[in-house]
Amino acid sequence: MRVLSRVFRGKFVAGLKRRFRQRQLTFAGSLQPLANEAAFRSFLRPLFRQNWVVYAKPPFGGPQHVLGYLACYTHRVAITNHRLVAFDQDQVTFRWKDYANGNKKRMMTLSAQEFLRRFLLHVLPRGFVRIRSFGFLANRHRAKLLPHCQRLLLDNPKPHALALTHSALAQPACFRCPKCATPMLIVERLSAWTVSQLTIRSPTLDSS
Repeated sequence: MRVLSRVFRGKFVAGLKRRFRQRQLTFAGSLQPLANEAAFRSFLRPLFRQNWVVYAKPPFGGPQHVLGYLACYTHRVAITNHRLVAFDQDQVTFRWKDYANGNKKRMMTLSAQEFLRRFLLHVLPRGFVRIRSFGFLANRHRAKLLPHCQRLLLDNPKPHALALTHSALAQPACFRCPKCATPMLIVERLSAWTVSQLTIRSPTLDSS
């Protein structure tokens, strides 16, 4: 990370210099004096004496890890049941993690009203959603485009094998065998979802 911070610092400052030469930077308000080249250079000079902070972590191990990571933010409630310890005489006791002191687990007791107030802070206002779809699943297009996609799937029957062979021979082939130069015929199309299901069912299957 130490090396990466220096590389990122150099590339970022170099990008600022390039944008300045191309007159693509806008200096408004108190930053207007930086429009002068000498002032801009004096502004950039101290940046190289600062240690820039970067963060890097290993990539996810696959789609299951990505879904598990995102699910914590999209389907998680404000507090899980196993953290609730007791409810006694209008007092709620629960566990919490003190990140400022080595992630130590501590206990906290609040009145029921204060506990509900903090819990409701995590409830999204009306009209806000955690997951937003796009494309044909977007809210403004879904009612029109989703039935259209379903009709297209139903109105696309598989051609007969003989007709497929004749049409393939009549049209120029997209791919040819590297050994005999014979036109390659499309036998079946696999979607990304189908491949993922095959990989899950057969872990030893080479997904490449």
